[in-house]
Amino acid sequence: MKVLKSVAITWSITIVFAAGLVVRHSDAQTPSAKTTKDIIRVRIAIIFQETFKQGETQIELSDHSVVTARTFLPPTNEHVEEIRRYGADAVPILSDYLDRGTGWEKYLAMRFLDSIGGKSIIDPLRRVALHDPSPDFRARALLWLKAARWDLAAPTIRHAAMKDSSPEVRKQAQEILRRH
Repeated sequence: MKVLKSVAITWSITIVFAAGLVVRHSDAQTPSAKTTKDIIRVRIAIIFQETFKQGETQIELSDHSVVTARTFLPPTNEHVEEIRRYGADAVPILSDYLDRGTGWEKYLAMRFLDSIGGKSIIDPLRRVALHDPSPDFRARALLWLKAARWDLAAPTIRHAAMKDSSPEVRKQAQEILRRH
C-alpha cells in the first residue's frame, strides 16, 4: 500500500510539473506570435515620424520665439526598402493610416503601398480611389492603382472614369484608361 501511495504521489507531482511546463511554454510562445506584427507596427510608426521629422525646420522669429515649419519630404530609400521587405504584413498597418491622421500620413501610406505592390494593395487603394472625400487623394490613388495588376485595378479606374463626383478625377481616370 505504501508503494502504491508513493507511486501515486510521484505521478501526481510529475503531471503537475509537466502541466506547469506546458503552460509556461505556451505563455512564452503567445507574445512572440504578436511580436512580429507589433514590431512591424512600431517600425512603421517610427518610419513615419522620421520621414516627417526630416522635413521640419526651426525658425526663430524677431521676438525670439521659435516656430517649427514643416515641409513634406519623400521617405528615404532605406525606409522604402524596409517597408517593401515587410510586404503584405505591412498592408493592414498602412491601411490604418489611410483612414485617419493627416494628409501627409495618407500620402505616405499610399507611397509605401505602391512600393510593396502586388494584389494585397488593391483593396486599400481602391477604397481611397472610390470613397476618400478628397479628390486629390482619389486621383493619387488612381495613379498608384494603374501600376498594380491591371486586371484587378481596371474596374476601379473605369468606375472612377464614369462616376467620380470630381471632373478632374474622372478626366484623370479616363486618361489612365486611354494610355493603358
